[in-house]
Amino acid sequence: MSKPAIDTIRLPQNPSRTMSIDFQSEEERAVVKAEQIRAFYSETNDQNLAGALVLSLLVYVVHDGVPGWTWQPALLALYVVTLVRAWLVWQYHRAPTSRSTLDWGRTQAISGALSGVCWGVASTAMLAHLPTEYQLVILTVITVAASSNASEGFSYVPPSRSFILAAIGPPALWLLTVGDRLHTILGLMLLVFVPMTIWQARKRNRVFIEAQQLRFRNESLARELTAQRDAAEQAYLAKARFLAAASHDLRQPMQAISIFHELLHHEMGTSGRGASILANAQKAAEGMRTLLDALLDVSRLDANVITPNCRAFPVQTLLNQMESEFMPIAGQMKIRLRVMPCSALVVSDPVLLGQVLRNLLSNALRYAPSGRILLGCRRRGNQLAIAVFDTGIGIAPDQHSKIFGEFYQVGNQARDRNQGLGLGLAIVERVVRLLDHALAMRSIPGRGSCFSVTVALADPADGLPDALLPEAEPGHLTDKIAGRRVLMIDDEEAIRTGMRDLLQGWGCEVTTAGSAAEALERAAAGPAPIDVVISDMGLPGQGNGIDAIVALRGRFGTRLPALLITGDTSQAALQAARAANLIMLHKPIKPGRMRAALAEAIDANQQDAPQARQVGS
Repeated sequence: MSKPAIDTIRLPQNPSRTMSIDFQSEEERAVVKAEQIRAFYSETNDQNLAGALVLSLLVYVVHDGVPGWTWQPALLALYVVTLVRAWLVWQYHRAPTSRSTLDWGRTQAISGALSGVCWGVASTAMLAHLPTEYQLVILTVITVAASSNASEGFSYVPPSRSFILAAIGPPALWLLTVGDRLHTILGLMLLVFVPMTIWQARKRNRVFIEAQQLRFRNESLARELTAQRDAAEQAYLAKARFLAAASHDLRQPMQAISIFHELLHHEMGTSGRGASILANAQKAAEGMRTLLDALLDVSRLDANVITPNCRAFPVQTLLNQMESEFMPIAGQMKIRLRVMPCSALVVSDPVLLGQVLRNLLSNALRYAPSGRILLGCRRRGNQLAIAVFDTGIGIAPDQHSKIFGEFYQVGNQARDRNQGLGLGLAIVERVVRLLDHALAMRSIPGRGSCFSVTVALADPADGLPDALLPEAEPGHLTDKIAGRRVLMIDDEEAIRTGMRDLLQGWGCEVTTAGSAAEALERAAAGPAPIDVVISDMGLPGQGNGIDAIVALRGRFGTRLPALLITGDTSQAALQAARAANLIMLHKPIKPGRMRAALAEAIDANQQDAPQARQVGS
């Protein structure tokens, strides 16, 4: 059903001016009518029985002076009608769909009229044999019964209307035929009472119908809004799933570009112009890689493919990482960065929480030129607030709710890429929500901002957990790859060619293969065993990169160093790599990070108890 216009939903300000009720559709009319019948059948049974009992008591009071033939048939007929109406009510509650709404209403209108006839005939017959005082008692009782019937039957008026006309009409006409002044006035009063009672019942009925109309329209609007919301959510999730699923295809060309840029760096020679062109190309590619990583991070968070791995760990390990990563950058920008030590143990996912702090610090560095930045912690009961303070430009109050949206940046309407992408805080908001942490912000324009993440403190009684393993950086590992025999497996020829030239430039002997089966054949046909394997996750044919590495380890030993390269950023891929004791890198990968990870894999598998882990790109 189409959404009704706002003007059609409004009801008249003064219902007494008009008694007509407009329906927007036949569906609305049918629903409201059905609700009227349902409400009437819910209340009418007790009312019918009470009416029969009241007439019985009235007969009991005056029966001494009234012949039995005047009231006995009417009272008996009233009890029969009451039983029939009770049976109809039982039938309705048992099977409301056995008859149409119109039939259910018609039966009650007819039975209501029959009840009124019984009341009218009995009271009129008794009036002719009673003195005036008893006549007033009878008139009082039948008017109260009529009023009660009109009041209790407001949801559906035809039965009460029929009862009032049939019960009041005969005695009113009799009073007018008596001829004396008193009875004429009483008859006229009854004739005035009938339309007034019916009119009041109609007013209450109108209020009931309007309430049902509003209910029907609100439910229709709610259903439409729910459908639109569900459609929007499905479209949003479909977009997120598409980006997450397309991660591999998007990262592949970026990986090739990164490799060939590194090769060009060694081939360009000393030409100043050539070096400048290459540097600009590398800068553009790095900007594209940064944007791609941010977009895919957002898509993975929106698609719910990231599962937090929360555990207890010392927060100082993250603080040390932030200090080592950002202190050189802050020094180059002439920004004073201070990291306050903290001995607390917290419960969170250290990788995701580290991503939050990196984004907050990057944001602070961007908006605090030549200022000061403080990274520190504060205990709040059984929680720890990790805060980043800066003395930057600050954020106006009307922009507080906007800065967590995608691509929104304060003071960067020109979209200068040197000022970032506008995705950092959007990622922070999503990661914090995923971790079920609290994110808070305070900011004063011109004075600076403070972003804080509140995490739960761990119980010190559980013991000190192992410290976080630092991420591998090219400068932190000894170069152990020169002279190594490397088997490179990838289904794209451009990647294989670029990787072969890159590895050979590092002094490696390289064999390439396009599938797992080809890799096994070439490894077996080689003059000497291979020293290390680099494999893409997605390979043609049966099995993936993990299966290929497992097969090669079955032939060359379980401690064969291996790297798994993939564009799949899902938690399932990471868990599969961990289960196979592999270092996994996400495309696109900087050549320096590739070299460091390769050296780390060789070094790790030379130890007695190797431990594989994920290395970020």
